[in-house]
Formats: sequence, structure tokens, C-alpha cells
Amino acid sequence: MAEDILNEVLTFIYTIGHWLGEKIVGLIQSIAGVAIPQSIVDAIGLLVILTIFLAIAEVAKKAIWIIVAVGWVLVIVRIAMLMIG
Repeated sequence: MAEDILNEVLTFIYTIGHWLGEKIVGLIQSIAGVAIPQSIVDAIGLLVILTIFLAIAEVAKKAIWIIVAVGWVLVIVRIAMLMIG
């Protein structure tokens, strides 16, 4: 069952990647007028998916650092309040 779910997820990711690749190749062909071979469509689409995942991870990483920094500031303020009285 786990193999079936993994297969479905990978098929879905491949389908989305292929669709994105077709859209980007179509956009490049309409703008530049360069004929791009269909064999590169999947590679472009999967690179787009990886780029999106990396961008999301980078944003999440920054958000986590902000939350950690705020947490440390609150802990230091709490300690300072305990020391002052």
C-alpha cells in the first residue's frame, strides 16, 4: 500500500512538472522564436518544481529564525524582569 501511495505521489509530481515544462517551453518559443526539443520539457518542469520547493524552504527558514529570535528576546526580558523585581 505504501508503494502505491508513493507511486501516485511521484506520478502526480511528474505530471505537474511535465505541464509546467510545456508551459515554460511554449513561453520561451513564443518570446524568443527558438525551437526547443520536447525531450527537455520534463527536465525544465522538474527544475521549476525544485526551484519552488527551495524558495518555500528558504522563506520557512527565515520565518523560523525570526520566531527563534523573538523567543530568545522574550526569555531574556523575562529573566531581566525577575532580576529587577
